[in-house]
Amino acid sequence: MLKRSQFVGMLLVSLMAFLAAKSQAQSSPRRIIYLEISADSRARVGAQQQWLEMLQGVGADRVVSRTLRDGRVGIEETKMTSATVIKVSGVIAGDRLKLPGGSFSIRDKAGISELLKRLRDDGAEVAMAEKKAFGLTSVQLVALHQRFSQPVNFETKGRKAGEVTAELVKKIGIPFVLDSSARAAVNGDELVLDELRGLSMGTALAAVVRPLGLVIEPKREQGKQLEIHLQDTRQAKENWPVGWPLERVPVAVAPTLFDKIPLEIRNFPLAAVLNAIEKKSGVNFLIDYNTLARKDVDLATTKVTLVENKVALLVAVSNALKQAKPRLSCELRMDEIGKPFLWITSK
Repeated sequence: MLKRSQFVGMLLVSLMAFLAAKSQAQSSPRRIIYLEISADSRARVGAQQQWLEMLQGVGADRVVSRTLRDGRVGIEETKMTSATVIKVSGVIAGDRLKLPGGSFSIRDKAGISELLKRLRDDGAEVAMAEKKAFGLTSVQLVALHQRFSQPVNFETKGRKAGEVTAELVKKIGIPFVLDSSARAAVNGDELVLDELRGLSMGTALAAVVRPLGLVIEPKREQGKQLEIHLQDTRQAKENWPVGWPLERVPVAVAPTLFDKIPLEIRNFPLAAVLNAIEKKSGVNFLIDYNTLARKDVDLATTKVTLVENKVALLVAVSNALKQAKPRLSCELRMDEIGKPFLWITSK
């Protein structure tokens, strides 16, 4: 009989495969590439004909040469009922052809072919846009951020990490891909030790998979839809972080952490101290269990002493963390919806 953890792992893998197949099944819109070239006054006699002959094999659906006084470099995309027509206008200047996205010599057939292939695969808006983090355009990053900004509306603490991951993946609604390390990790018995309800799904998912030695990395191949890869930390080039730097001063973001209280705690477990201050402040505390495990720090067995007449909660946390060996530190961060949390890790 399958154990519950094995069933959850199989369910998660099946869900990823279903979402990926659904993504691939969605056909890309048909795009027609129309390439028009003209020449300026610096072009030598016969240049247009030579370029016209070369451009027949670059992947355009139609290539024409025009005699235009006001020839210009540009691109126009027109959406029609059954297809999208992309008109690419180029100008021969001297011995080079200027196109949107570059200047090419008559020997650079491969470069022009690659440009037109990007336009056919992704359309002008995406192909010509500047790429930001994860190779995505600004528009794509905003759309991804919005998906990750949905609040977690279920309890997470004490549940299997694979089970929580599967539920988050389903709610985010973007195809996920797992490598072999991720499959093994989500099929294990690791529990989620922090309560993530109310935080955004992007931050929550990054926090859930980190103790498993995994990260989430958004990826999009040319001509395909965005996918989120769950993979070994060591294999990722970029990864979605557990929270973001503050955009305002800390006291404005989490004022309760600056409330002052008297403390008299002697030789008490650090885990219990952090739990008590978390409840008192109302701010989520997220622990970097992955790093703490590498540093061999156990919050339950680490004892701390705090004796203060009046101390801010954030200062109390910092003073308690400094008593761990090696020292721990904390950083106030915010999730994708601007909700603050305290990230506790090792220096």
